[in-house]
Amino acid sequence: MIKTASAVIALTFATFSVNAWNSLGHRAVAELAWRRMDAAERQAATDLLKQHPHYKNILTADVPAGVDTNEWAFLTAAVWPDLVRPAKNGQPPKPKSVTKYNIYPHGIELPFLLPGEKDRSLLKNYSLAKTNGQTALMDCIATLKNRKASAHDRAVSLCVVLHLYADLHQPLHASALVTKEKPGGFGGGGSLLVRNPQGQRVGLHAFWDQLPGSDLSYRGIMALADELAADPALQPKALKEYRKNKRVPAWVRESWQVAAEFAYDPNRIQYVEAPAARARNLPDSAIPEVSAQYAKESREIARKRLALAALRLTDALKQVW
Repeated sequence: MIKTASAVIALTFATFSVNAWNSLGHRAVAELAWRRMDAAERQAATDLLKQHPHYKNILTADVPAGVDTNEWAFLTAAVWPDLVRPAKNGQPPKPKSVTKYNIYPHGIELPFLLPGEKDRSLLKNYSLAKTNGQTALMDCIATLKNRKASAHDRAVSLCVVLHLYADLHQPLHASALVTKEKPGGFGGGGSLLVRNPQGQRVGLHAFWDQLPGSDLSYRGIMALADELAADPALQPKALKEYRKNKRVPAWVRESWQVAAEFAYDPNRIQYVEAPAARARNLPDSAIPEVSAQYAKESREIARKRLALAALRLTDALKQVW
């Protein structure tokens, strides 16, 4: 019975793992942190993850051949908060023992206006959720550091910390476009449609999530981590943001700034609201296409945000063990 349940869960996760940076991005960030941990720190993380309620049926359910189980558990812990989301329509259902952990916000919708919008009252009247990805991250960091907290809570918190350090470096996870027509904001931009370089209709949020790449295998994870680690422009001394913004709210604000000044910039990209596209029955050819320049600059930004996430995650974990 346990093997059957594990197989169902593993199959479900294999078909639904692309959320907020895809699994490649999350695992690459965790891999870079893992490499920077010494043997004692890796052992401490491993011992803690063994206390996780899903250690056997998720974290180590499908270790690639030849890969260290402890390393893979750590990398999978970084995507665990996405894996406990309820199944979408048409996917095998997930047990309550899994989905009950889907309680952590993955972003913070800091508002911004498009260039030229003069009505500042839109920002004044905007209501930011008190519980959000930033508060969840800071709470889980505190729990992880608290040796009096239960092993269960600390293990779960480790997964959330690994995940949210990456998520909150994704610009669309830290921002919400606010307009007169949408005073509550567009959230992460998922309802704003573009056509990606492959010609596919996707939400702007999904476009950014997929920027780390499409090879989700262990080899793909290692290749991305190697590229980020070897890039001279992504070393600590070259990243002025890393030297300047040490606290969580400060670097979350970096993500917000990228969204406000680049990701949604109408001079760089055009998009169509999904409800309008459906109402007008727009074909894919009528959805604005992402320019080659926007795609190129977005990939460069994504690589930088992933590198910063890994550095800051490493610093945070150094204070735990």
